[in-house]
Amino acid sequence: MKKIIFLIIYLLLITRGHSAIVNCIGGECEFKFSTHYDSAKTFCNEIITNENVETNYSFFLILRNGKKCEIYDEN
Repeated sequence: MKKIIFLIIYLLLITRGHSAIVNCIGGECEFKFSTHYDSAKTFCNEIITNENVETNYSFFLILRNGKKCEIYDEN
């Protein structure tokens, strides 16, 4: 029984995405609920408002349209 509970918890932690909410203006972004960064500068210069994203160490992915924005400076 303990092995099954451990396996379920392990799978939940591994499959959990690094989702966040981002607001960007002119390539400067602020993140909420991100495990990777609080703010960052990106090459994506569009205005992004309260958009759900999946974060990674060097980029974030906009979930609505699949656009990948590379990060070149993070805070």
